[in-house]
Amino acid sequence: MSSSRNVTLSFVALSGIVILSIISKKALFQEKKRKKASISKTEADIISRLPDDLLASIINDLPTKEVVKTSILSKRWRNIYKVVSHVNFDCLNIFGVGPHDDNCCGRLQEKFIKEVDKFLGVYSGSRMIACQLTCCFTEYFPNKAEEWIRSLGRLGAKQLTLKFKCSNLCHPNFEKTPDFSCQLISEAPSMQFLSLTRCTLQPNLKSQCNSLKSLHLRQVTINTKAMKCILANCLHLQSLVMELCSLTPKLCISGRNLQLKDLSIISCSELDELELYASNLTRFEFNHFYVGQFYCTHVPRLEFFSIRLSGEYLMHFLFGELARLLPWLKPSTFKTSQENHREMCIPTAINMFSNLRRLDLDCFILPEELSVLPILELCPLLQELNFATSHASPQTKARARAFDEQQVKTKSVKFHTELKKVVYDGFSGATCETEFALYILRSAIALEEMNIRCYYKYLFGNSCFLNLKLPWKEDKLEWMHQVFQGHAISKSATISISHRK
Repeated sequence: MSSSRNVTLSFVALSGIVILSIISKKALFQEKKRKKASISKTEADIISRLPDDLLASIINDLPTKEVVKTSILSKRWRNIYKVVSHVNFDCLNIFGVGPHDDNCCGRLQEKFIKEVDKFLGVYSGSRMIACQLTCCFTEYFPNKAEEWIRSLGRLGAKQLTLKFKCSNLCHPNFEKTPDFSCQLISEAPSMQFLSLTRCTLQPNLKSQCNSLKSLHLRQVTINTKAMKCILANCLHLQSLVMELCSLTPKLCISGRNLQLKDLSIISCSELDELELYASNLTRFEFNHFYVGQFYCTHVPRLEFFSIRLSGEYLMHFLFGELARLLPWLKPSTFKTSQENHREMCIPTAINMFSNLRRLDLDCFILPEELSVLPILELCPLLQELNFATSHASPQTKARARAFDEQQVKTKSVKFHTELKKVVYDGFSGATCETEFALYILRSAIALEEMNIRCYYKYLFGNSCFLNLKLPWKEDKLEWMHQVFQGHAISKSATISISHRK
């Protein structure tokens, strides 16, 4: 009897322990659940306490189409998209139109207009920093485009990019381009940057514009009156880029109070004569096949000059007109397209490069042998040389001979005491290229680094492109290391050879 009672008590005690354990675990689980809910609630509260402008800055990097979609997330997000500072209305992104299509269909045009009108109508942000509008059918709705631009001006847009086309093709087509009234510039008092693509400038700016500092024109038709209108009324314009534009045969960049500091003219058509009268101009880039007459009437502050021309006119320009017009030029860049396969005829009795510190020499066709060396001999203070060639001359290939190291050693050398850095792009290992590189190594007394690279970089406007040549084989790479080893007269010079990007 006593034994049975003990068993019963033990069972009761064990059951109690199990029950207490279950209760404890349940209580612990409930506590963890409560804490987790508390943490989630706290996190939700943190997000809800963020101001609208901060939330708007978080979603600024999203496409405008996705930004608007955030309004359906909750009541909290219903109006966030209305205060974003960067807006992009793009037919390609909004409707998925192919990048090579020229026009959107009529149904999409009407929908696009409706969506843009709706967004601008509800926008309530205190300031709009940047807006991009890409639309291919503005010639059919010219009043609507002007209405949008005026609305953006009232919203205080500082940067405005207008592309009157959907196609990504870069070939200019100046037929049936929509008109852009220059008067619209004055109706955007806060605008500092304006970019226009594929339109025709109408010279009807009647009032002065004090805010615009940078103007980028691409595939734009610009006549003489339109250019004078811009330069005369945009009083604080500092940067002007004309790329793939249709210009008049004679272009004059001048103005009584012109503040222009940076000018780029890139692959524009019709241009035959160019005149510069810009007292504040410090940087000028000119990439053109040909120009008949070039007048730098007054550019006393010019420091950076990049030029790319084709044919025999290049050398005549560099060492003729340029030497006469720009005797004070210091740091400079010359980009050449020596397509006629002839040697450069360089007069040595001029002093135009005596103060040059940096030279970028871009040869589309590498001249034979060491015919470019006279240019270096005209630059006694040269510290940096960036040399590039994208093709080898057919004549050079036809008369190519085996590399003769002994012949290189016997060539007379004119020492360069200031040259410290050399970059050679587009190197293919041809005899003339190898001799040129070895000459630099044997003549640059203070050389610190020389980079020889297979690939070829070139600039087109504000963009940089890379032309990848076939990488060298390992045996050729090893041969090149052997060829250049031990030729540097400078004890501190390092030689880097790269055949892959």
